[in-house]
Amino acid sequence: MDTNLGRTFRRLRKFKNMEIKEVASEDISYAQISKFERGQTDMTLTKFLSSLKAINVSIEEFYHEAYFSNLSKDSLFNYEFCQKFEIEDKEKLHQLLKIETDLLTLHPSIKRHKLNIIQIKSQLHLIDPNIQVNKKDTLYLKEYLLSINKFCAYELYLYSSCLHLLDYKTQEQLIQKIISAEDEYLDFISPKILKIILRLIPIFIENNFLDSLPLLFTYLESHTKSDLFFYEKVTTVYLKALYELKINPENHEASSLLNSYSEVFKLFNSLETEH
Repeated sequence: MDTNLGRTFRRLRKFKNMEIKEVASEDISYAQISKFERGQTDMTLTKFLSSLKAINVSIEEFYHEAYFSNLSKDSLFNYEFCQKFEIEDKEKLHQLLKIETDLLTLHPSIKRHKLNIIQIKSQLHLIDPNIQVNKKDTLYLKEYLLSINKFCAYELYLYSSCLHLLDYKTQEQLIQKIISAEDEYLDFISPKILKIILRLIPIFIENNFLDSLPLLFTYLESHTKSDLFFYEKVTTVYLKALYELKINPENHEASSLLNSYSEVFKLFNSLETEH
């Protein structure tokens, strides 16, 4: 038995600020998980995968954490479990909401179901403003994200789809946490971080939350050097000009740049660029 698996599982569980009792279920007991973490017993594959799901960690992320192995671009990582919450089909979202609500009723101690419900309602609100995420659930989301010591793919998708629910101070704390730990992220997660930052910057500019923007622009410029991030690179230049114009409305150079880049975005739209 590879006792490193148990130690890694415990480390990830601690990263997520979760107790063993929150992972235990009908399939695997508190004692089994505790012994597995201490390297005293093994765990079947089915129970192991179920336990990983309970702490919102994919098998690929676990493998990386255990063996510090970079995934190739042909990774088998399954985005579906996150992307299904980004769909814009109202009927499908309501179906997902019912599924997660039923699961939460059956397993009230599992955080994932509660978080998934908040995420689905957040997406439904963008389609139908009559559907609201109440203050109690927003606080639950905020406390969960702030308690995480290490964001994995699940938290990044959760955060990205619930941006509009969080206040500026919380946004700033979370993005600082993500950026400071960026070197630990896998190749398939990093583009998601860029997408989050590009979505946040216009919100910060519109609301005059300008203090964090120089750091965000520095991050973007250092992580979009590859031609693979051409769209991100163009968007960064555009947003930086918007920021400079916000600081100084008389900045004619920034104003001219914004006008020219508007034409670039029109071209993107005409090509139906998916972004």
